Amino acid sequence: MKTKSRSAQAVLRVNQQNAHSVVVLTETGNRLMGQGEFKQAQECFQSALDLLLAGNNTQDKRTAIAHYNLARAHAALENFEPAVTHYEDAIQIRPRFPEALNNLGMLRNDLGQFEQAIEHFKIVIGVEPLFASAHYGLGVAYQNLGDNTTAAICYQKAITLKPDFFASWVNLGLICYQIGSPEVAVHCYNEAIGLSPGNAELYFQLGLAYMALTRFADAARAFTKALEFEPWYKEAKDALEEAMFYAISSQSREAKQTA
Repeated sequence: MKTKSRSAQAVLRVNQQNAHSVVVLTETGNRLMGQGEFKQAQECFQSALDLLLAGNNTQDKRTAIAHYNLARAHAALENFEPAVTHYEDAIQIRPRFPEALNNLGMLRNDLGQFEQAIEHFKIVIGVEPLFASAHYGLGVAYQNLGDNTTAAICYQKAITLKPDFFASWVNLGLICYQIGSPEVAVHCYNEAIGLSPGNAELYFQLGLAYMALTRFADAARAFTKALEFEPWYKEAKDALEEAMFYAISSQSREAKQTA
C-alpha cells in the first residue's frame, strides 16, 4: 500500500511540475512573441504542448491554447501549413474558440481561401457578436470575392464596435470610392488619417476622392501632403500636376464669370 501511495504521490508531483513548466513556457513564449522573437517563442510553445500531450491531456483546454499559441508563432514565421494545422487542432478541442477561429480566418484570407475564411468568421460572430476583428476579416473576404456591398456593411459594423479600427476605415474608403461615393470616401480617409497622420498613401487616396468631387484645390493639398511624407511618390507628383492644372482652370473660369 505504501509503495502504491508513494507512486501516486510521485505521479502527482510530476504532474504539478509539468503544469508549472507549461505556465512558465507559455508566459515566456508570449513575452518572446511581443519582442518579435518568433522562433524562440515557437520552441517554448512546442515544449509546452509536448508536456501536455505527454500527460495525456489531448482534449484539455490548456492543450487547445497550446495549439493556438504554436499556430500564432508559426504564422508569424510564415510557416503557414503548420499554422493552419495547429489552429484546426485547437478548434477541434474547443469548437467555439473565437480567437483561434478568427486567426484562422485571417490566415485563410492571406492565403486567398476566402470562402473558408467566411465560414470561420461567421462562427466567431455567432459566438462573440462584438468581436470587431471578425467583422473586419469577413469584410476582407467579401471584398476579395467582389461583394463590395456586404464588405462595406462588415467594415461599418467593425467601426461601430471599434471606432479607431484603422484598416476598416481605409478599406471602407476604397470601396466607397470604387462604387462612386467619393464624399463618403473623403470622410473615411480623413478618419484614417487621424489615426495615421504620416501615411502618404492615405493622402494620395484622399486626393483622388477630392478629384472625383472636382474639389481640385483640396486634391492638390492632399497630394502635396503625400509628397511631404514620400517625396519620391511619382503617382502623387503626377496627380498634383493634374490637380493644379484643373484648379487654375477652374479659378480662371470663375474669374471670367464674375467679371
